[in-house]
Amino acid sequence: MVMKGIVIYYSATGNTAKIAKAIHTGMKNVIECDIAPIKKADSRDMAKYDVISIGAPIWYFREPANVRIFIYNMPDLHGKLCVPFTVHGASPSGFFHSMVPPLIRKGLTVIGYNNWYGSVDQVLHAPKPYFTDGHPDEIDLKEAYDFGREMAERARRIAAGETSLIPELPKGPGADPLWRPHPLGQPFPSSKGQSTPGPLPMPRPQRTINMDTCLYPGCTLCVDNCPANSIDFSASPPVFKQNCINCFLCDRMCPQGAIELDEDSIRSTKTQKVINMEKCTYPKCTLCVDHCPMNSIDFSASPPVFKRSCEGDDLCWVICPTGAIEITNLEETHGAMVARSAGAKDHPFLKLLAEAEATGRFRRLVPLDKIGWDNYVYRIQKPPRYVIEEE
Repeated sequence: MVMKGIVIYYSATGNTAKIAKAIHTGMKNVIECDIAPIKKADSRDMAKYDVISIGAPIWYFREPANVRIFIYNMPDLHGKLCVPFTVHGASPSGFFHSMVPPLIRKGLTVIGYNNWYGSVDQVLHAPKPYFTDGHPDEIDLKEAYDFGREMAERARRIAAGETSLIPELPKGPGADPLWRPHPLGQPFPSSKGQSTPGPLPMPRPQRTINMDTCLYPGCTLCVDNCPANSIDFSASPPVFKQNCINCFLCDRMCPQGAIELDEDSIRSTKTQKVINMEKCTYPKCTLCVDHCPMNSIDFSASPPVFKRSCEGDDLCWVICPTGAIEITNLEETHGAMVARSAGAKDHPFLKLLAEAEATGRFRRLVPLDKIGWDNYVYRIQKPPRYVIEEE
């Protein structure tokens, strides 16, 4: 029997796509293997494959909401093998802790996992050049190729009966940060009563569920996907418990937009976007629509609107060639985040990267004295702030 695999990925600015393609090349030298970006893949088709490798960047210390929805909609996959991976910036926290349990609930057996650093171009409070810019480079891509080949060979051997090759997954307080929940308040997101580095605390948004639009118990998407089991529908009205880690998954995934935030939280935690139709060239240009992971930009409305499912990663603002997408609360959101980071000397990511460099997990390509502390992404005026590579 011929073993068949697939590499599924979501990539915002292209880093994850590069790694995914390298993994795919390695795998297809051993087994039959397809590859598809998540927007062009059908979760129901995953049953056709023996090995599923799925990767994405880290957003809000988890996988992006579109990836979680893709996993949620997959059929039962008992007996199938899985290889998750991620490409991230300075803080490799929480990704596998968030994404692997839903994969296991689908019946998948994780036979390996990996992560790579990547350049950061769409995080508006990031300095440019950024700490991890230049990645993934040729060394990273060779590692990804070798990893893909190794995973395909391992999958074939496991299928032949060598189940001892299935690794024990890390867990507990001593596990790698990728396998632990991101600690509240260190440095974002934060929870009420916790503090972030720097002078400004970041309170947890106050969420409520609009029961006039909520479909529960007919829809349990938010409950099924809450990584902290924080949503309590036994109360009336439903409540969000204090263990909420503020990952925003419920906000993004709710098909009805029934999960609502208080107005102050909306202004301080989520960029408010408008489209200047005097600058916009839609429908000639559809760059923002094509690259929106949650299909949140609605040009059928006049003026166009951004739905509540918007992930808030601001990729559309960064790649808009005419600057037509405007953000009305930049200083309240990303400006405040820059203030919380306490400046270059005390930036919390510096310690993380120094530790990773000391253990050989990080190769520094941008010297510390070249970090753009006076050039944050949200302050870049000339559009496009980033030119995205079309696949």
